[in-house]
Amino acid sequence: MHNLDEMKAALERLAAGKGTEADQQAVQEALQIGHITLASGTRAVAVGGNVTDAVFISGDNNIVFNDEQAETIRRALVAYVAPGPGSAPPVPGLVIGRDEALGDLKERLGLSKDRAGAMQVLTTVRGWPGVGKTTIATALAHDEEIIKAFPDGVLWVSLGQKPNVLSEMATWGRALGTDDLLRAPTLKEATAQLTALLRKKRMLLLVDDVWETEHAATFQQVRGSECALLITTREAGIANALAPTPDAVYNLPVLTEKNALKLLAALAPSVVNQHPNECLELVRSLECLPLALQVAGHTLSVEAAMGWGVTELLKDLREGSKLLTEKAPADRIDLETGTTPTVAALLKKSTDRLEEQIRECFAYLGAFAPKPATFDLAAMKAVWQVEDARPIVRELTHRGLLEPVGGRFQMHALLVAHARALCTE
Repeated sequence: MHNLDEMKAALERLAAGKGTEADQQAVQEALQIGHITLASGTRAVAVGGNVTDAVFISGDNNIVFNDEQAETIRRALVAYVAPGPGSAPPVPGLVIGRDEALGDLKERLGLSKDRAGAMQVLTTVRGWPGVGKTTIATALAHDEEIIKAFPDGVLWVSLGQKPNVLSEMATWGRALGTDDLLRAPTLKEATAQLTALLRKKRMLLLVDDVWETEHAATFQQVRGSECALLITTREAGIANALAPTPDAVYNLPVLTEKNALKLLAALAPSVVNQHPNECLELVRSLECLPLALQVAGHTLSVEAAMGWGVTELLKDLREGSKLLTEKAPADRIDLETGTTPTVAALLKKSTDRLEEQIRECFAYLGAFAPKPATFDLAAMKAVWQVEDARPIVRELTHRGLLEPVGGRFQMHALLVAHARALCTE
């Protein structure tokens, strides 16, 4: 829990325009984990409660800001924790082990070590579900060197599976100072207007969570000649289709074992200190996937705080099935429903897109998967009892559910657990 007096002081500094980066991050982290609630309405902000016309911090010693002071702090809070139209999400609270990836992507965006690199106008970032594609894109959006390199700013959109592309383009229009796109009768007209707005801009355009090539292609069309476009997707087929050359695809890897353990230690320090060997086994079982580690770390931290032993929980988490039923991190909240999905629900977004026969083949792979889960074509042909396994393998690879590695095909451990769960449905 955040210290109330420290939070009060941070809010006062932010309201006075003297807030530090640490103040901003503390408030954003408190928002992300639910210690701050930014209530709906024009004047209501609640911190641990819901009080109209006041900023209220609840705890053992309640703190209340009223009248003009409350309104000043409300505006400051909105500015810091509620991104404006087309703005990136807040700075991620926990980014561990991504210095190399950030450096690679910044170099592609023209920020080489000698500052003389050519800007790659389009980069697609892909990787396993839960590998941290959105996190890395968000970190780029707030990077000081990126902000200096793109003086006209950063535009962000997270598309998801069923975006209203016209509405999202209108949001970018508002960020650029015009509401005209709200009245555009067609997507073609909106595209033309946004293209004109970006023609002389030097901006970084971030299009996150793409599920259909056509959705991202629209934003590709509006890019100005001095703008860079970075797209994230979990599907290899989409990344390859959008990239002008194979080199324009960046495969975001899982964490190294060392950094994965650091992430787990940051989330559940007492557990890692008391059970170092078991935690190392957990990191290896989860194959260093950030999403799995975040969920495991949070679960272990909560259990340890109860004063109970975590030996059995560590074992359950290593098997994977326990993770599937846990809720995803708070930043995965569904804004439409106001709920946080389970890990299984996040993975089902990919497998629900498969035809029934191919989904069954994916599930069968989980049932027969070795450790680590790698397969050759002959093994998959035998498991599926088909004449030619290649069309199915091609589709699973296209969807980001298999990864070609050295003549074989790999399935991540968390996807193996999901595949096994599908077998029981």
